[in-house]
Amino acid sequence: MTLIWCVLIAFAMVVIIYQLVHRAMIKRAIVIMQRQAQEATDQAVEGALNGHLKESHFPVSSEIVADVWGKGVLAFEYVLDFQRLTKEEQAWLTRENLATALHQVEAGVPLEVTDWWVYEERLHVDVAYLMNESTKEYVADLKKLK
Repeated sequence: MTLIWCVLIAFAMVVIIYQLVHRAMIKRAIVIMQRQAQEATDQAVEGALNGHLKESHFPVSSEIVADVWGKGVLAFEYVLDFQRLTKEEQAWLTRENLATALHQVEAGVPLEVTDWWVYEERLHVDVAYLMNESTKEYVADLKKLK
């Protein structure tokens, strides 16, 4: 009888260890994928803004949209200080103009401007890198909300 309990406990420990290692590997893969997508999106946004905004007015980097939307969502937020922009830059900087500029420079990277709002004189822009199913579902959900 004790042999059966030992085997069951050993089996349970193996399953638990396997699950922990598996989750760690999946999480690491997601982080690597998000980092690569963020770099590609940052480059595309910089290219889209180049020629329309002074380089010092570009967002230095992006932040990943909260994990509330799910693991693997490749959407990134950019913040621009609206007060630092000239009147010409402010006039050009619309959701439509940025989306058009992104599509011109994306070079095979499917990007979409998913959100756009001004808060405390700062423009917040969310851009999604449509590479995986999670991100596509996120963008579809946002469209339903609008």
